[in-house]
Amino acid sequence: MRVGEVPEVAGRLRVLPSNGAEAGLDGAFLDVAASTGPRCWLITGTGRVVAGAGELPRSSALRLAANYRAETVDGRFTLLAVGAASPAVAGAVAGGTAVAGWFLACAGQSNAWTKDQARAAADLAADAVHLRARWAARRSGERGLAEALIGRLAAGSDGTGGVETKALLHAAGLRPGYLAVALRVGNQATEADRAADRDLAEDLVSGYAGATGRSAVAVAGDEVLAVISGMDAEGIAAWLREVDPVLKAAGLALTVGIGGPAGSADALAGAVREASGVRRAAALRATAGAGRAAPGVCVATSAEVDSHELLLASVPTPVLRSFTERLLGPLAEYDARHNAELLPTLRSFLACDGSWSACASRMYVHVNTVRYRISRIEALTGRDLSALADRVDFFLALRGA
Repeated sequence: MRVGEVPEVAGRLRVLPSNGAEAGLDGAFLDVAASTGPRCWLITGTGRVVAGAGELPRSSALRLAANYRAETVDGRFTLLAVGAASPAVAGAVAGGTAVAGWFLACAGQSNAWTKDQARAAADLAADAVHLRARWAARRSGERGLAEALIGRLAAGSDGTGGVETKALLHAAGLRPGYLAVALRVGNQATEADRAADRDLAEDLVSGYAGATGRSAVAVAGDEVLAVISGMDAEGIAAWLREVDPVLKAAGLALTVGIGGPAGSADALAGAVREASGVRRAAALRATAGAGRAAPGVCVATSAEVDSHELLLASVPTPVLRSFTERLLGPLAEYDARHNAELLPTLRSFLACDGSWSACASRMYVHVNTVRYRISRIEALTGRDLSALADRVDFFLALRGA
């Protein structure tokens, strides 16, 4: 469904909660639904329900967010954009690479609304514009603190014995029992891209039901780092994976790494580094074979990532590419010229722990064919596949390819 248009409204602007509490708008939505209708919900671009007329299941909110991004038809709702300045703005609000726009999801179709119902929806859209502006202002005010905290953690040192880091955590409202999360969307080619990723991360993290409601999110190098209170890594991983349809509808690929729980501020810098390494491992998984990540969400926790994946993720990309091409390049070139299937045989041979017969059975070829191909691999690379060190090199090169 293309985002609907509502008439311009002048005069009435509802008084919003002075403390910026989003839940304070629920009563206004319920009042509108009880008096003139329609029932509406204010939803962020990632499917987080900000306020609304009663409960809206998360699955429904995510479906509506995906429809809003893709502008697909849903006969049960009218979707109204919440613009930066006017409630009558139609279409998603551009926000770089992030899923930044907020929208109203109103039950029923706008062409069946009475004049009073249309005006009520427009009033809510006007209120939502101001609520979003207040929310953005509050976030902007918190970013200096978040940037100072994340910058110190990313640097991995605190010359005052951790006192300043602990003070920053306390000021941010973060209590012991921390979780570090690293996120990245796209290639972050510009500062605007990085800011958009930060906006997306803020919305995702603040919407996580298992968190305390407090978080610190900031750009650090080529990714966004977040710290929350709450040590349920699997819970936030599941929460983020549920956003997959929305990111796919927006054509975005998000990679996320979640570090192990940190029980104290002293352990948090290590958890941040681990989260960053896990995210890079997730990115390697996401791009394996295709060379680029498909749209959607790829999340990994420290418990899900093998040690060799973390090792590969810590190697600079140019170094890993050089290592892989130097070792596997001759085999890829030979396969291209002779269709010899040396690389598939190497993968199968290592997967079968160097068993000739198991490899032959797995590839449906004679064992002598496997022996011949392995001899060609050794001749082309100067390596010995009976030696553990050479097998490890081939294994890592294949995983990093």
